[in-house]
Amino acid sequence: MGIRGPRRYAAIAAAASAVAAVRARKRIGLGPGSATACAVGVPLSIAAGFPRAPARDAAVWGAQMWAYKNAFEMPADDEPRLRRRAHFDYPIAVDRVIGAGTPPSRRLASRLRRRGQLSAIDKALTFFYWTWEAEPHLAIGWIRWRRADHFAGAAGRLAATFDLTLLGYWLVPTAPPWWASEKLGRMDGAVRRVMSEVADWVKGKPNPTEGEHEMGANPFAAMPSDHFASATMTAILLTEQDWRLGAFGWSYALGLGFVLVYLGEHYVTDLLAGLVLALSVNAARRPVERMVERFLELGPGG
Repeated sequence: MGIRGPRRYAAIAAAASAVAAVRARKRIGLGPGSATACAVGVPLSIAAGFPRAPARDAAVWGAQMWAYKNAFEMPADDEPRLRRRAHFDYPIAVDRVIGAGTPPSRRLASRLRRRGQLSAIDKALTFFYWTWEAEPHLAIGWIRWRRADHFAGAAGRLAATFDLTLLGYWLVPTAPPWWASEKLGRMDGAVRRVMSEVADWVKGKPNPTEGEHEMGANPFAAMPSDHFASATMTAILLTEQDWRLGAFGWSYALGLGFVLVYLGEHYVTDLLAGLVLALSVNAARRPVERMVERFLELGPGG
């Protein structure tokens, strides 16, 4: 086995230790910066400890997204401080201009929804929204399977798109439309979190359209939209592979954009910021690809 055995065991130990530290960050007093560094160390350890292979690359991608998820949640570790820093009104003001006097979220709620009722549209669009949890990852998996030589550039750009949304979530925490409407009465309190109501309906809870809703991980991670930014980048990556896949990707991204606004998850302003972010990352594709290629070649035999 030579050096590969000890190297592999060291990588597993380092990754496991980092995961344990991140999961226990509140209990052991690990600050956000240190916890994020530990989380980033997990994909790094996997890449360094194992040779290039489809399973290794999949594990690296999974670890990268785990690190992203933890960094996404960390501002909410100190909820009172996060609430003091949160912004509520600037996206409403911008969306009011975009919507010719009425924010699109408010306009859609008034025209297509009835308070106290869940329509077939509410349910169908919520189910569509939930598919986002899989869509970008299935696309990356397909590229790794069918176009392995494109994987580094594609995975690097999609990962960078996800990661750069964190700058907004950490530096300018911003409430989504449903939160500002339900909690603060903005937009006449008409914009509700449709997704939560449908989820309660699926679970069979009585009166799913009543009461206020809560968002678990981080209630002020809306600007820019990671949903739309990642869907846009996925569309770009699929277009590079085949125009038919690209047509699907762009149709999905545009449909998701409408759904995000309708469901009260994001303002149009959030979507535009996500679009600019994705296009900016794509413009830097060559340095991103070179960096990720070096990262993926850290393992033995690289």
